[in-house]
Amino acid sequence: MDIFNIVAVGVTIAVLAVLLRQYRQEYAVLLTLCGGILILILIITKALPVFKELDTLMKQGNISTQYAVILLKALGICFITQLGSDACQDANETAIASKIELAGKFAVLIVALPLFSQVASLAINLLK
Repeated sequence: MDIFNIVAVGVTIAVLAVLLRQYRQEYAVLLTLCGGILILILIITKALPVFKELDTLMKQGNISTQYAVILLKALGICFITQLGSDACQDANETAIASKIELAGKFAVLIVALPLFSQVASLAINLLK
C-alpha cells in the first residue's frame, strides 16, 4: 500500500479544512467528509489483492465463502459507520455521531446473525 500518498492526501485535506473552518464551517465539514471518502476509496483499491488472496485461500481450504462474506460485510459496515460518525463529530454533532455508531453495531449484529445461529445449532448438536 502506498501509505505516503494516503497520508499526504489526509494531511492536505486536514490543513485545508482547518483553513476553511475559519471562514465557512459548513464547507470544512463537507471537505472532510469528501476527503474521508476519498481516503477510504484509496484504501479499498489498494486492498483488493488481499481480498483476492483470501478468496484463493478459502477455496484451497474448502472453507465456505459464507464466513468471509459475513466478515467483509461487517468490516465494510464498521468503515462506513466510522466515517459517518467522524463526519458528525467534525460538525460538532456528537449526539448524531453516537446514534450512527449504535446503528453500526446493530447492523454488524444483524449481518452476523446467521453465524450465531450456526454456532448455536452446533452447540445444541454437541450437547445431544
